[in-house]
Amino acid sequence: MGVVFDFYRSFRSWQNWGRIFTFIGDLLFSLIAMAILFIFFEKANALDFRLYIVWGSLLGLVLYLKLLSRFSLRFFFGLYKFLSFLTNLIYRGVKIPVRGLILIMRPPYALLRWFSLLLFRITEVTLFERIMRIERRLREWWKELLPPRTNG
Repeated sequence: MGVVFDFYRSFRSWQNWGRIFTFIGDLLFSLIAMAILFIFFEKANALDFRLYIVWGSLLGLVLYLKLLSRFSLRFFFGLYKFLSFLTNLIYRGVKIPVRGLILIMRPPYALLRWFSLLLFRITEVTLFERIMRIERRLREWWKELLPPRTNG
């Protein structure tokens, strides 16, 4: 349980959780650890719960925290540093071909963009004149349908 606690403690410290999340996480970890230990105590002693088991567990935890905890914390922090280095290396390894692809695709994209804008402008000019003619015809047709206005 001490190694798992050190893993949790080092992860919590590495992620910089803050006071509130640390308190909630510690509380949840303690409750889950207590439940797991209680289940193991019941299995090991055939439902005969004895006080020396609790004292032995506490003594084992204190000895672990005093003697081995700093080594496991160093190991976990080294593992996190290595994993961070590895993910950064993979990220940079993926980023290089993507940058190359962006560099290669920049001229064709610029040409395609220019051509599409040119096509849009040509279509806009040709259709705009037709639409304006249709609009004028519709207005004239509408005026023919309405009776003449009389001032009075």
